[in-house]
Amino acid sequence: MGLRNLLAMAVLMVLASFAAAQTPTSSTSRPLSPTARLMAAKTAFLKNAGGSSVPFDVVSDGIQGWGRYQIVPSGDQADITIEVTSPNDGNGVSVTTSTSTDPRTGMPSDSMTTTRELTVARITMIVYDSKSRMALFSASEQPKKAMRDKARKDNIVEAAQLLVSKFRARVEPDASK
Repeated sequence: MGLRNLLAMAVLMVLASFAAAQTPTSSTSRPLSPTARLMAAKTAFLKNAGGSSVPFDVVSDGIQGWGRYQIVPSGDQADITIEVTSPNDGNGVSVTTSTSTDPRTGMPSDSMTTTRELTVARITMIVYDSKSRMALFSASEQPKKAMRDKARKDNIVEAAQLLVSKFRARVEPDASK
């Protein structure tokens, strides 16, 4: 009987070692998806990455008015960073002056060219994890063309508001329906 008990214990020990090898020793959790990270975030840092302050102010007001994130003064304190890049302020008019030699007279001749740009460069919003710097959301909008300065600014505001709406729809898809 002693040999049988010894053999049974050996078999149990081998089976126990196989079972222990199959069980993970450390608890590994799956990484969160970008949308899940956005939903889990509690604090946000707003950053103007360059350009006009108008789109940044519109995005900033939209995020603060939403109330989902607590706005913090630095990226070190934030779960996410919301970065807005937009074109520089300007009235869309550029004047270029050049000097060349007149081939008929051989004298220097000045020429001036005035151009008016009707389009505004794209406004871009990138939201990334403040710790890992991984991009979680990115969108850009091209404001509509306009001749008048007020209409151009209104179109910039509209494009920035659309970016905030897209971001909210990503974070709260059920609320946007």
